[in-house]
Amino acid sequence: MVRTLLSLLLGAALLGTPAPAAAVPTFWTLTLRAGQTAPLPAAGQPAAKVTLLSFSDSRCPPRAYCLVQGRVTARVFVTRGASSRLYTLTLPGVSATTLAGPLRLTAATGRDEGPQRLTLQGRR
Repeated sequence: MVRTLLSLLLGAALLGTPAPAAAVPTFWTLTLRAGQTAPLPAAGQPAAKVTLLSFSDSRCPPRAYCLVQGRVTARVFVTRGASSRLYTLTLPGVSATTLAGPLRLTAATGRDEGPQRLTLQGRR
């Protein structure tokens, strides 16, 4: 009887214990030119930095007829603490898992719009 009562009390205590709060992801967007570096928001972890090293743009120019869609390929250097890695991102493409979390190339300005800029999105 005592064992049953203790089991019920323990079960009730465990059911009443709130679950730990899940971390809310932080979404961010960066627009960089080749050679630029930007820090990323840090949430209790060592801050990360993203550098757009270089990129190539083989997309069809505006008002031109092309047989192939083309794409933008970017070389991105990510640093967090003492770790650094080089990644290649493409547009269109998918997210890459990096030291800074998921990273995706989402937009690129055209060649006729001045110095080209690429937009990266991520989540921390």
